[in-house]
Amino acid sequence: HNGDGDELIDRLNRALSLEYVATIQNLQQQCLVTGRERQQFAPFFAASSSESHLHAQNLGNKIVSLGGTPTIKPAEIRQGKNLAEMLRNDLEMEREALDAYVKAWESAQGNHPLVFWLEEVISAEQLHVDELKKLNAAYA
Repeated sequence: HNGDGDELIDRLNRALSLEYVATIQNLQQQCLVTGRERQQFAPFFAASSSESHLHAQNLGNKIVSLGGTPTIKPAEIRQGKNLAEMLRNDLEMEREALDAYVKAWESAQGNHPLVFWLEEVISAEQLHVDELKKLNAAYA
C-alpha cells in the first residue's frame, strides 16, 4: 500500500458513505411524502434511492478491486419534516456526494478506467444537483 492508494480508497469510501445515506434517506422520504405531493414525489424518491443503491454496489466493488474494504458506516442522515425540508436535505447531500466524487477523481489520476467511470458518476450527480436546485426553487 502506498499513501496515494490509501487516500483514493478513503475518498471512494467517503462517496460510498454518502450513497448509503442517499439510499436510506430517499427510501424513507418515499414512504413519508403524503398528500398531493405523493403522486409526483414518491416515484422520484424511489428512483433516487434505487440509483444510489446501485452506485453504492459499484463503488464497493471498485474499492475491493483496488485492494480496499468498503465502509459500512453511512454519513449523517438528515430527516425532513416536510417536502421542502426533504428537498433541501437532498440537495445538500447530493452536493456533498458530488464533492466526494470529485475528490476521488483527483486521487484517481493515472488510473484511466477509474477516472472514466468516476466522470460518468460525477456527471450523473451534477444532473441530480441541477434537478434538486430547480425543485427547491419551487418548494422553498
